[in-house]
Formats: sequence, structure tokens, C-alpha cells
Amino acid sequence: MAHGKDRHYWAQLRAALTAGVWASSAPAKTPGGGALTWSELIRKFNKHCTGFQDVAEIASQTQALSIWLSANATDEDQLGSEPDEQLCLESECMLLPERVQEATPGYEALQKLQSTRSDSLFFALAYYAYALGEPSQCLDYLSKVPGISDAQGHIPLSSTVRSDGSTLHPPGSTTDTSTSWTGTFVSAEIPPSTTNIIDGRAWAIAESIRSICLQGMCNEKLHSEDPELAIQSYATAIPLLNITEFEILRSLTASASPSSFPLYRELWRWVERVMFRAITLLARTRHLDDQGLIWNFFTHYELCSAHWPPTFRTSHRSIINVLHLRALIVRFRAPSPPVNPSPSMQPETPPQWFNTARSIINEYRTILDKCAHFPRAGERNVKVEDLVDLSVAAWEASGAVADRAQWVIDVLWWATRLTFNSYRVFRHMSRLLYISGDAELAKRTLRLYVEVVSKTRAAGVDGDSDTDRHWVETLVEGARMFCRLALSRFGSGGVEEAKEAGELLEKAKTRLDSADKELVARVALAEGIWNTTTAIIERDSRTRPTKLRNALERYIHSVEVFPTPSAHHQLAIALALPSPSQNLEDAITSARAAVEGAPNEIRHWHLLGLLLTTQEEWTKAQEVLEIGASITESLSEPDEPPSDTEASPDQTEKSGRSEGVAARDLETEKCAEVRSHDKIGGVANGVHVHEMILDPDATTIPPSDTLLYALPDHPDPTSQDAFEYALQLRLTQMALAEHVEGPEGAEAKWVDVFGWIAEQKGTVSETQLRSSVDTGSRSAVTQPGSVVLVSETHETVLEVKTELPSPIEPSADQSTSRTRPPPITVTPATPADTERKFPLSPLLKRSSTDRDGSTGKKVQQMLKNRVHKGQAKISTISRRIGHGVVRNGNLKRANSAPDFHAVLQNHHYQASSIHSRMPLRSLKRNSNNEDSEVVDDCPVPPPPPPTPPLQDAKPIPQASREDKLLSELWASSAATFRRLGKIDQAKGAIQEAEVKNQENPSVWVQFGLYHHALNHDRQAIEAFQKALFMCPNDVSATVHMCRIYLTPRPSSRSSESSADPDPDKVDLSAGLLGYMSHGSGWDVPEIWYFLAKAYGLRGQKDKQRECLTTALSLSENRCIRDLGRAVGWCL
Repeated sequence: MAHGKDRHYWAQLRAALTAGVWASSAPAKTPGGGALTWSELIRKFNKHCTGFQDVAEIASQTQALSIWLSANATDEDQLGSEPDEQLCLESECMLLPERVQEATPGYEALQKLQSTRSDSLFFALAYYAYALGEPSQCLDYLSKVPGISDAQGHIPLSSTVRSDGSTLHPPGSTTDTSTSWTGTFVSAEIPPSTTNIIDGRAWAIAESIRSICLQGMCNEKLHSEDPELAIQSYATAIPLLNITEFEILRSLTASASPSSFPLYRELWRWVERVMFRAITLLARTRHLDDQGLIWNFFTHYELCSAHWPPTFRTSHRSIINVLHLRALIVRFRAPSPPVNPSPSMQPETPPQWFNTARSIINEYRTILDKCAHFPRAGERNVKVEDLVDLSVAAWEASGAVADRAQWVIDVLWWATRLTFNSYRVFRHMSRLLYISGDAELAKRTLRLYVEVVSKTRAAGVDGDSDTDRHWVETLVEGARMFCRLALSRFGSGGVEEAKEAGELLEKAKTRLDSADKELVARVALAEGIWNTTTAIIERDSRTRPTKLRNALERYIHSVEVFPTPSAHHQLAIALALPSPSQNLEDAITSARAAVEGAPNEIRHWHLLGLLLTTQEEWTKAQEVLEIGASITESLSEPDEPPSDTEASPDQTEKSGRSEGVAARDLETEKCAEVRSHDKIGGVANGVHVHEMILDPDATTIPPSDTLLYALPDHPDPTSQDAFEYALQLRLTQMALAEHVEGPEGAEAKWVDVFGWIAEQKGTVSETQLRSSVDTGSRSAVTQPGSVVLVSETHETVLEVKTELPSPIEPSADQSTSRTRPPPITVTPATPADTERKFPLSPLLKRSSTDRDGSTGKKVQQMLKNRVHKGQAKISTISRRIGHGVVRNGNLKRANSAPDFHAVLQNHHYQASSIHSRMPLRSLKRNSNNEDSEVVDDCPVPPPPPPTPPLQDAKPIPQASREDKLLSELWASSAATFRRLGKIDQAKGAIQEAEVKNQENPSVWVQFGLYHHALNHDRQAIEAFQKALFMCPNDVSATVHMCRIYLTPRPSSRSSESSADPDPDKVDLSAGLLGYMSHGSGWDVPEIWYFLAKAYGLRGQKDKQRECLTTALSLSENRCIRDLGRAVGWCL
């Protein structure tokens, strides 16, 4: 029994010391479970553990000193006066003057103590000496312990080592533990997770780490001019930290008990303190790349803190988390924000350090949840706001990728629960919400930011209002955001957004510092963009010239004050617009300046190529667009070395002849620079990694907003943006190729375009066809669309010079038995096999530079076979265009071949797929019907079965942004096929375009042109009307419909060479074209040309002459494509 009590009280004393429950009234228990005070524990220990009175005395004096040190502390883990937010040593672990006299007797008692366990005695004496303000005496006691730097030698071997002689000892440990008072006791009844407490190993580690920490703190006090001495002392604790993590943390992980932390509380106190002292000292004295010592301590701190409760040492942990985040940001970010970041068209994997930063931020949030509270009136939650800045700074340092913005938004939402109307949170949230695609919430947050800051300034609250620079930057960015949104809704509103953008700019100018040239230039640029936006979307011919003139003036002022690539880009667009100030030579010069300043910006190259086409410099335009395309190809695989598809030396020489030498050289170098930046996570070789986290004399951590970059001129493009810009450039290349080489030359290049898309997205036809009368039941799978930032404005392509002969001659690969146009039967572009998909990806998985001719022919043949196979399944035609259409209404369809008249009687409108929207021929035809010959040869179809009860149809799902782009691509390819005379291929492309986006008016424009090519003008007009219903300001549909009205075809049995237009149709055309000429078609020469024709038919010769003059001037300086649609009106 005596032996059992001996073991019990050894275990209880060690457990009480390791737990550090100095002020507890019951730190231990009797074998029967009764509570014991400290004095009773010492008495019981001396009674049952004979020969160890020195151990009891050391324990008693250690407990007394710890109580005195924490006498005035509000936190049980504090020792002495520890400032919450300061890094200076102050009186940490030192007794208050009034406590010195009380502690002196204990110090003297230890000095008189004779003990065979000298190491523990010297450790306790050193602790007392430092607490009494005698750091020199503290170092003297520690110097008497042999090998304190090799502190593992003072730790008893663990129970597992003692029981298994084959187990290796920890590095630096010894088997001789005679100098340690811990003895050799091992309790066989103790759970495995606390064995290191019972055998004294945990307390021995705590003693050793405490002594190392005291040694370092003494060196900090005595040798403040030489911090290396203290750093060397703290560094000796790293082996002990390794042992702690290996033994104790592993046992805690195995037990997974939340109550295990209090058992090691005193150990964790000194582990945290030694790491805190080391990190705060290293942050002020060592560079971030110097021997990696600070990163070693950061890693240990992160590993250990994961096992601490959120309420443990919250002040120290907050400081370390902030320093760790600052270290990561300072080391891995670029010295300055990239002027022209290169976007990747594929989602990027975040760097490893970014995942570490996110883990630290999550831990810091957990701590603040416990120690931070909602602020009272007049207070601010500074720590929460500082964490917000740190999170945004980490996101910016990782590349400011939109795909990684969501977790920062989560942090911002969390911060709103611990702050009250924080302008800092609203400022960041507005920006990140817009980047992530939530434009509506971004607008609301920006309005809230403006209201909060305005009211704070009006109330005269000092220190609680955003800075003037942040105010101006945020409002300028917000105004440009509203302009982009207004342009993206062109045709369906946007005026309110433009109006609000102007109001934001006026508010920004109220706090603009005229001496800050960069901000003055940014405000002027934003004003120019606002004037351009309002001139376009308001469609007011009276105010448009003034607004365009004002925009040009503001762009010129921005370039003169502080030239930037964006300002040159916008100036080039303003100079290219039709107005009295139009100057294409200066526009090209400005576009070249934009390319030279930002050679990785695809849109700069695209704009330059478009402007060169106005001068009919086709070769130069092709070369410029090729360089832009090579940039997009280099961005497809950002982690790979420069590929062969990038600008080669041959292309370099060509671009030099195009007066773009400087831009080309910068482009090549920038691509390599950005790729290397992405690969190494932002570390510039030998430049900014030599920075320190803090200044040498810093006593506090500076605000984290100093780590933020200035707001960029415009948001960095996302992966979707990069794909859109690259696709628009390729569409321009196709338009240029067709203009120069004809549709025959462009046909083969379409294969390259679709092959490029297959390489980027895997396939060009993944969306399944929706249900149609003649295709069977299929389900449409589309993703919700994001905000489209490119204006869906007009792009009229008239085929005045390339009209197809009538009737259409069959192509060479079509059957020779067909001597006349086939019946109008439209089927899905996909094969009849609904399970089969068009596998472009494996066939086109290679660069355009190494495609051989045979492969291109195979792909072309596959395209043709696909259309012809679908053609073989054609059955019937239905008449379903434009009856009782309700905008954005639900689409309903019959479940069988329709009786058109019965369907019309049952409901207002039924819009089926474009595959079956052709008019159903009546059995009784007019003798002048152009299709009577075909119908007479066809058997009369049997009457359809009665229409079943109609079912409620589901609304059409909104097309994704990518599907909208691909729909435009298919529509463009349909135009090329039609001009080649390949009507079947054109029809298949139109069907694919509709599958991608059912609400695309371009689909109906191409469908109308398809019918017009087949001399079916009535069906063509109905298709154009459908397009105008979808988009009332669609220029292409208006022009093509009015052209048919103004130049009708003669009937097939008429001997006249031309037919006289209907006067009513002439009046209608004049009204439509006149409206368009004042609105969205003001800069389209075809609008003015056909308006002149309408005026001529009405006998208004003066107006005809004016319109012809306008049309001529516009046609002389037009680009190959519309600027707004190709590159956008603003960046």
C-alpha cells in the first residue's frame, strides 16, 4: 500500500506541475478521490515519498512564484505585465515591486537548499532571479547546468524507451538521468495518452523550454544591441519542439480528447512563449530568406496552435498569426502590382503558400470569434478589420484570381457580424462581389459604402472615415463597374446604371487631390468612359456628338497627365468613332502605345488589328492579330515553357515591319516573366525576399492595409474573360480572312477555330438539343449565365457583293440527282443517334501550326457527314413563327406532329425549336406561290391526329456565358457556309447556334438569310421579325428585312426583271431605318444606305442625298467588325 501511495503522489505532483494549476484550491486528489490543496499535496508527498524533500521544496517555491507573477493578471496564462498589442519585452515574467519582498524568502530558501538533483534546482533559481529583476544572476545559474543548449539531455527517457531497450533514444538524450529529480517511476495504471506526464517527461520538457526562454529573454535585456545572442538561445529550443510535437501531440491526436489541453497547460505556456519571443525578435532582425529560421518557428507555432483552444493566449496568437500572414504576403507577392497580368483560360491551382495563408486566416477567425465582440457605439473592431485587409492582401499576392475570391467574400460576410457599418468591409466586398460575378449585390454594397462614408464625414467623426485616396479609387472603380453593366444591358436598359456612374464620379471629384496626377488621370479616364457609355446607350442623336466630344477631351487629358495603356486604348476607340474629331491615324498611334505599354493584353492587339483594317492594311492587320492569337495560345498552358505557338522570330520581324517592334519585344518578354512569376509563387529572384517583416525599432505591427495594392485600372480578366477575348479575336481573324481570301479561303480556317475551342473546352457541342417535334425528346442542360461584360450591340454583315445566285447551285459534293433546291426541311445538326456526340476534341487536339492538310480535310468531311446524316431523318414542316409571342414567356409545344390551326386556337403562342418553325404550306396555294412547283410534286400528307391536352411548359433555362459565345461562333460559321453556297452546312450551323443559345437574335438573322438565299422571302421576313422581337434594336435584322421590303424579288412566273416595292412597306422601312439611324445604328453605313433608298422611293431626293453622303463617309472608315462587339467599348 505504501508503494502504491508513493506512486500515486509522484503522479499527482507531476500532473499538478505540468498542468500549472497554481491558484487551484484542489490541484490533486487522494487515492480515494478526495481533494488536496497545494500544501496538503506537498505534505502527503513528503510523507509517502521519503528522500525527496528537495523535490517537494522546489515544487512548492515554483508554485508560490507563479502565483505572485500572475497576481494582477486578468488571464490565467499571463505572467507579469504583458501588453496585448506590443512587441516590446516590458516586465513580462517579472514581479511587481510590491511583490519582490514577498518572493525574496523563497529565493533565499532555494539558495540554501542542498539537492542531488542540481539541474532542477538551478532551473528554479534562474526563474526566481529573472522574476526578481536580476537577469545576470539568472544567466549565471543557467550556466551551471551542463549543456543547457542540448536540453534534451535533461529529459528522462519515456516509458516506451525504458521498456524496450531496442528503441532508439531521442537525439542528444542520455541514459544517465541522475541529475534530474524525475526519477525512474512509471505508473502501469496510467492511460497511454498521459504517460509522459506521470513519468515526469512532460514536466522536464517544460522546465527545459522555460530555462531556454529565460536565457533568451536575459540576452534580450542585457545585449539589446546584439539580438543574435538571444536568437541563438531561442534556436536551441527547436529540438525540444520537435520532441514535443512527436510525443505529446501524437498522443493527443490518438486520444482525441478536448480535455487533454489543461493537463499540459504549463508546458504549452512556455512552448508558446519561447516561440512568440523568437518570432517577434526575428521579424525585426532577420530577412525572410535568412537561414529559414523564422519559417521554422512559424511552422512549429502553426502545428502546436492547432491543438490549443481558441481562448488560450489570444493576444500572442493574434500577433503571430498577423506576422505569419505578413511574412507570406511580403515574400510571395510581386514588388508592385503587375501592370498587365496574363490571364489563364484554364482554372489555376493556387500556390502552396496560399493554402497555408487560408489555414492561418481560418484559425485567426476562430480566435476572434471567442475574444472579439460586436463593437459598442463609437468603437471599432480593429482586429477584425485588420484581418479583412490581410485576407484581401493575401488574395492579391496570389494573383487576384477571380476563382479564389469566394473564400475572401466568406471572410467579409463573417466580418459583418463583428463590425457595424465598416466602410473597410464594404469597400472590399463591393470589389470582390463584382469580380466573382454577383453584380447586383456589388452595386448594393457600393451604395452602402458611399452612404456610410458620406454620413460619417458629414457628422465630423475623426478617424472613422475612409481616406481620400481610397474614396476616390473606390468610386472611380464603381463608376466604371456601372458603365460596364450598362453596356452589357445595351438594348434592354442600362440608362439608370449610367446615370448612377455619373453621380459617383461627381462625388469622387469632391475629395480629389489635384496634386495626385495618377488619380487625376484615372478620374479623367473614368469620365471619358462614362461619356462614351451614355452616348451609346442613350441613343440620342442630339446629345451624342457632345458626349463623344467630351469623352475625347477627357481621354486626351488623362493621357497628358498620366499616360497608361488603358487610357491609350480608350483614346484609340474615341478617335476611331464616326464624329467630326475622327482621326484614324492618331487612333492607330494610340493603339500602338497601348500595345507597347501592356503587351500581354489581348484586347490591345485586337483593337490595333481592327484599326489597321480601316486603312486596308490587310497584311499588317493579319500579323498583329496573329501576335494577339499567339498570346492566347501561350496562356492556354501557363505552367509550361513557351511553346512553338508563341511569337516566333519570323513573326517578330513581320511585326517590326508593322511598326510594332517595341510592342512585340515586350510581349515576348512579358509572357516569360508572368509564367515564371506564376511558377514560383511571386518570388522575385534576389529582389524583395530580402525584406523584413517589421522595422528594427517597431514596437507594434503596422496596419495591414499597407500591404494592399492600389486598385487596378480595371479588373483582371478571369479565365472566362480570357476565353472570350481570344474567341473574339479569332472571329475577327475569320472575318478578315473571308474579306481578303473570300469564303473559300475562310472555310478551311473555321476548322482551326473549332479545333482551338475543342482544345480549350473539350468539345464544341456538349449541350443537348431540347425537345422538338421532329427530333424526339431531348433535355436541355445549360448552366446559369454570369454577367456578360461585352456589349451585345449590332454587327451587320451584308452580302451585297457576295449574294448567291438564284436558284442555288448544288455544291460539288452533293448528289448530282438534285436539280432544284430541296424542300425546306430543317433538322437538328446532331446525328439522329441521340446518344452520339460530335468528337472534335480527339481529332483537333493539336496546335494550328502543326495541323496537316489531310487532317483538316477529314474534319471538314466529318462536319459535312454530320449534317447530311441528320438531313436524312427529315419528316415534316410546321408553321410557328411569331404568333402571339410573349417576351420571356414560357414556351409550350405539342407532343405530336401539330395541327397548326388547332394549336393556335388552344393557346396564344407555341415556340418550338428552330428546326420546326418553318411555315406549313397550305393545301390550296396561290398560283403565284414561289414554291408551288415543289408542293405539287409532293404527296398530300395525311391529316394529323387530334392535339392532346397541352401541358405546362417549363421556362427556357438561361444560356451560360460560354454557350452565348459559342452560339455567336456557330452563327458566324453559318454565314460563311451560306456565302459558299453550302446551304445544308449553313443550316446545321444555325441549328447548333440555337442549341447553344435559344434567345440569340443572330440565330434568327442567319435563319432569315438562309431562307432569303433559297428565295423564300416570306419565311425570311418572319425570321427577321422574330429576331426583332428578341432584340428590338437589332441592326442586322432591321437592315436585312428592310432590304427585302425595298428590293422585292419578281415572282417566278413574271416576265418583269424587277418588282415594284409596296408603298406601305417602303414607309415601314423608312420608319424603322430612321429610328435606327438615330439610335443603335447611327454608325452603320447600311442603315443610311437603305434609308436613302427608302427616301428615294418616296421622292425625298434631298434626304436621299444626305443619307447617301453619310453612308459613304461611314463606309470609307469602317472596321472589319464592329468595335463595341469585338473588343468592347471600355476595359
